[in-house]
Amino acid sequence: MYHFFVRRRLRTILGKLNAGDFAFITRQFHRDAAHSFAGKHALSGTRTTPGRIAEWYRRLAAVFPGIRFDVRKLFVSGPPWNTQAAIQWVDEVRDREGRPLPNEGVFLIRLRWGKATEFRVYCDTALIETNLGILASQGVEETSAAPIVG
Repeated sequence: MYHFFVRRRLRTILGKLNAGDFAFITRQFHRDAAHSFAGKHALSGTRTTPGRIAEWYRRLAAVFPGIRFDVRKLFVSGPPWNTQAAIQWVDEVRDREGRPLPNEGVFLIRLRWGKATEFRVYCDTALIETNLGILASQGVEETSAAPIVG
């Protein structure tokens, strides 16, 4: 029964993410959380402070305004003090000229008493680098910025 409620809560959180409510999203993290995105690009790296995590979501909104995630599979296991979740997704995002720049991947999440202590994003990093290059050529400066870490 617990896992049912966690899956429902995660779907609610993803709905807020799709709505661009990044302030709500950042409140879902434990104060000692680690937020990581694989690769070597403007969205990559690991953030370990609430301020850096919030800064990363501001960058996500600037780079990919209107990004939406379509959940394909959602798995939850473990007790409330060490819950593991995996969310397989396909995203919907467009460049500044309206052309799609899709990607797909997995969020791996560790929760402790309902707060995210680890959040890892794995997707096609070659494709994300290509998409960031397209946006850079369209004048999106944040796509060339150094990763937000720390």
